[in-house]
Amino acid sequence: MKQAFTHVLQKAGVLKTFTVAKIVNKKEIEELKSLIKTVATDENEYKMLLEEELKKLSNMHDSKNPIPGIIYNENSSDKQKIIFDATKKFGESIKQYNFSSAELAFLVTAIINELGLTQEDFESLRDDLGEDDEYED
Repeated sequence: MKQAFTHVLQKAGVLKTFTVAKIVNKKEIEELKSLIKTVATDENEYKMLLEEELKKLSNMHDSKNPIPGIIYNENSSDKQKIIFDATKKFGESIKQYNFSSAELAFLVTAIINELGLTQEDFESLRDDLGEDDEYED
C-alpha cells in the first residue's frame, strides 16, 4: 500500500523516517466527555459522539488539519475527477458558440499546443490505459 503522506524533510533526505505523536492530556479528555454529556440525549448517543470525537482527536494525518511540513500524496482518482469535472464544464460552456467541427478541431489542437503536449505524451497515455495497438498506423 502506498503511503498517503510524507514529510518535506523526509523527501529532501534530511529525515530517514517521520513519525509524530499527538499529546492529549487527561484534562482535555474529561472536558470532552463533560461537553458530550451535556448534548447527548442518551447513553448510546453519548458513546457514539465520544467515539467520533476521539477519532477526530487522534487523526494525525487529516489533510483538512495538516501537520506543518506534511506532504499529502494526491489520489489519482481525485485528479481524474477534477479533470472530468473541468472537461464537462468546459464542454458545456463552449457549446454556446456553435463552433463547427473544424473550429473545434482547431480548438483542441490549440489547447494541445498551449499545454506543450507531444505525440509521446499520447502514446504514453495509451500505454498506461492498456489500449490495444489495433488503431496504430
